[in-house]
Order: sequence, then structure tokens, then C-alpha cells
Amino acid sequence: GTMLEQTLSGIQVIEVATYVPGPVCTQILRGLGAEVTKVSRPGGDPLRNLPPLDAAYELFNAGKREIEVDLRSAAGAATLRDLVLGADILVDGLRPGALERMGLGASMLQSLNPRLIYCALSGYGLSGADRERAGHDLDFVARSGLLATTAVGGIPALPGTQLADMVTGLTAVTAILAALQARERSGIGGILDVSMLEATRWLMTPWYEVARLRPGAEPLNGSQACYRVYRTADGRYLAVAALEAHFWARFCQALGRPELVARQHDADQAALAAALAATIAERPFAEWHQIFADLDACVSPVLTVEEAAADGVVSISLPVTSRGR
Repeated sequence: GTMLEQTLSGIQVIEVATYVPGPVCTQILRGLGAEVTKVSRPGGDPLRNLPPLDAAYELFNAGKREIEVDLRSAAGAATLRDLVLGADILVDGLRPGALERMGLGASMLQSLNPRLIYCALSGYGLSGADRERAGHDLDFVARSGLLATTAVGGIPALPGTQLADMVTGLTAVTAILAALQARERSGIGGILDVSMLEATRWLMTPWYEVARLRPGAEPLNGSQACYRVYRTADGRYLAVAALEAHFWARFCQALGRPELVARQHDADQAALAAALAATIAERPFAEWHQIFADLDACVSPVLTVEEAAADGVVSISLPVTSRGR
């Protein structure tokens, strides 16, 4: 076993959440040794019936104890209050104010159990003008500025994973672990207000700073020839991230284009990219893959999701290996 597997042994978590962010958060906590009780509405988590992501339902929810409860009923509310008495953490992924309207708000639950860490996951946070507003992953990716950066002379490209959902789950875990540490000293819990928009904006923080200090600077999204994606002869793609001069030189030499080494920072990046594209288009994916497999030049094959999935174990636990002393 690893050092992290039982870190949260004995910690009781209640999840009142659906779809992705809350279930990801509690599944990571479960991977650290916590016990999770998933409190679902009658009929269960609607993710079960939302193809194609319903295929990932088990990944997010395996190993949890699930109970179906109508929290609007007196019996359902009593069930949640009983659970809270023995709980350390409650992850609330409903709309802000929803549990409160059922008489199960954070302050009420913390009066029952002052040690409770109440973590609210919502689109726009518990306060502010947009608190009642609905949102899905794409809304947060759009409002954070991330979506706009994917457009290179064309339409913004939709990321192929739920970036906002996943980073929100991880952000909530980080906050919960810190709150558990604070509770060790104070003996009391607290309220954590995790906003999906703010978590997604956090991903963009370096680029907000670039925008502030170097307005007009292009993001690393393909405007530089040394950091972009090129098509191979058979219609597959090669990712080139040769930003540093020594990687760039190795890359050009491996292509058989040593004359391009001096041109890395040419004003006309489009012409340089076109020269590279012509060379890379001459050979199929497998040949380039072989050439760059053992060459330290920051060049990688663009793998399909199926190819990447076959590369290792698929798990929603923290992707960290750890060893105790």
C-alpha cells in the first residue's frame, strides 16, 4: 500500500451532489481512505442517464454507500441530520440555498455538529449576482477566457474533457484537506465556498498576468511555430513543444532541416510553420513517433483517447504515488 491510501481513515464524508464536481471530490477523498455516503434524490444521480458520460458514473461513484432520500420530506431531512451528527465533511453540490430552503443549511447543520466542514460547490459561489444562475462546464470555460485562447485564426475549440468540473473537484479537495488540518487545532469546522468559475479562472491565472504585463502577447496556442501541432502524411498529428533553443535545434536536425534552426524567432512565424508542416507531412505518424521516441526534444505523438487510456490504470484517485518511510 501507499502512504496516502489511509490518510483519511475514519473520516466520514456525506455527499449531496450530482454529475461530476462533487462526486469527483468525494471519490478523491475516498481514495485517501475516507468513507463516503452518497445521498441521492429518489431515482439516483442524473449522471446515470446522461450519455456518453454515464459510462464514467462508476468511476466517480464506486465504493460509496449510496442512499436515496427525498430531502424535502420530514423523514428525508431527519436522515440527513442523523448522518451529519457522525460526519466530518459534507459536500453540497446543489444550487446555493437549496439545502437551506429545506431547513438543512450550513449554520443549522453546524449547530448539530460544530466539527462539520461544510463544503459548498456551486457554479458562481454562495454570494454574488450570479449565485442562482445555472451553468455547465462550457459556461465556465467560456467565462474564464480559456475558451477564447483555443482559437487560432478561427472558431474556439471545445476542450475534450470537463476541465471546469475536474479542477473544481480537485480545488475542493485541497480546501477540505486544509480545513481538516485547521480543525485539528481549533476543534471546529467551517464553511468552504468553492466556485466553479473561480476554479476555472485559477487555471487561467498565469495568462491574466501576461495580459496585464504584456498586453497583446499571444498565448502559447499555436502562434509560435516551435510550439504547435503538425499533421503527418497519414492525417495523424505530432505535438511540438520545442520552446528552448537546444530542443528546437535537436528538433530541426531530426527533421533534416538544420537550416531552420536560426529561424526560431523569425517575425514571420506563419512561413516558418509552413516549412515545418511541409516536412512533417512527408512521413507517416509511426515514423515520426519512432524518430522522436528516444529524442529529448519535447516532441510527442498526439494520442487518441483510446491510445492514452491503454497507457495505464484508469482511476479518479489522486494521481500521486507515495511511500512512507
